[in-house]
This record gives sequence, C-alpha cells and structure tokens, in this order.
Amino acid sequence: MNFIYKDIIFDFSAYNIIWYFLIYALLGWIVEVIYATFKTKQFINRGFLNGCWCPLYGAGAVLIIVLLEPIGKHPFLVFVASMAITTLIEFLTGWILELLYHKKWWDYSERRFNIKGYVCLQFSVIWGILCLFVYDVIHPGISYIIRKIPHNIGIWFLLAFLLLFIFDVIISTIQATKFAKYVKRIRETYRKTSDVIGEKISLTTSAVLEQASKIKLKASQSRILKAFPNMKDKKDKNIIELIKERYKKSAKESDENENKLN
Repeated sequence: MNFIYKDIIFDFSAYNIIWYFLIYALLGWIVEVIYATFKTKQFINRGFLNGCWCPLYGAGAVLIIVLLEPIGKHPFLVFVASMAITTLIEFLTGWILELLYHKKWWDYSERRFNIKGYVCLQFSVIWGILCLFVYDVIHPGISYIIRKIPHNIGIWFLLAFLLLFIFDVIISTIQATKFAKYVKRIRETYRKTSDVIGEKISLTTSAVLEQASKIKLKASQSRILKAFPNMKDKKDKNIIELIKERYKKSAKESDENENKLN
C-alpha cells in the first residue's frame, strides 16, 4: 500500500498534472453547485466559466499536491500550508478579476477577519480542511484511476477535454469583457441621466423661486399657511415648501423695512 501511495500520488508528469487540473476543476464546480443549492434552494451555474469546472479549484489542487509532497506525512503542516496556498490563490484571483473587469466576483467584506473582501479567515480554514481531505482521501483514488486508463486512450480523452476547456475560457472571457463594458455603459448612462435630471430640477427650482419672488402673498394666503403648517401639494411636494420659504423671506424683508422707517 505504501508503494502504491508514493508511486501514484507523486507522479508529476504533464499528462497527470493536466488530468489532475481538469478533474479537480470539475469537482470544485460540483462543490460550488451543491453549496449554492443549499444556500439558494435552486441550481446556479457557479464559477467564471460557462462549463462545468472551476479553474480556481483545479489550480489550487495541483499546487497543493505538487508543493506539499515533502510534508505529506504531517497532516497539521498540510493543513496550514494548504490554508496559506489557497488563500493566496483566492486573493490574487479576486484582485486580478476586479482589476480586469472592475467588479468583485465575490465579496467577504461582511465576514470577520477579511482582507479587502477577497479572502477571509473562515473560508481559509475551510479550504485548509478541504485540501487535507483531498490530499489524504480523494487524491489516492483519482491517481489510481488515471493510472489504470490505457495511456493511448487517456491521451485522446485528455486532449478533447483540454480543447473544450480552452474554448470555454475564450468564450467566457469574451462574455465577461462584454458584460464589463455593458456595466460601464449602464453606469455612464445612469450618471448622464442623473445629471440631466439634476440640472432640470435645479433649473426648475430656480425658475419657481424667481416666479415666487414676483408674487406677493395676500393676507388670506399667508393665514392659510400659518393655519396649515403641514400642508403639502399632491402633484409637487416641494412647491408648498418653496412658498413657505418665500413667505418667511418676504415677512423678514417687510419687518426690516418697517424697522428702518421707524
């Protein structure tokens, strides 16, 4: 058993590494779908790509398997190192995606002990536990299965899956770029629209104030304002407030003029 363990797990040929990457990317996608289903009670195709794989999991698993060989017999060291590696991968991936597409693809800002919302302690611990489980339990079986596939057959399947994966990456990148441009256009349109509305409101308010300044309130009208201080106009909630302000200003000017005459 020890011979099989060492001989299979630590076979780092390009053939095996690519298989590991694609398989763990698929398993990662399955984990994400299960997690989303428990959380939202519905199917959500998780991940950056359209297909059924999450490259982040594939890259993380390969790095864990390759880099942790020297400490593979020490579970605690595997756990700590896995936490560090996966946290670094998640942080860099989140930062690069936001740099490219100007939005966060995930955000841990509301969780305690997070770093810029890209990573947090809670999920770092989860990744460490998950990697330890994969390293000691899942990977030996996967390595054994890959070894049992005839190489001349396995290479064709591997090429087919790899080409499909690359095609998915290209299509998904194009879609993400278009979406980022769409969001940018929406943001610019919203800003322009809000500016136009703001300018119209400002001009309308100025016009109303200018017209209000030309209208003198009669005694009966001023009495009504005093009698009903909470009065509001149905069509324009601001117009009554503008009249009140004008009334206060007019009353103040009248008092000042009267004081000057006295």
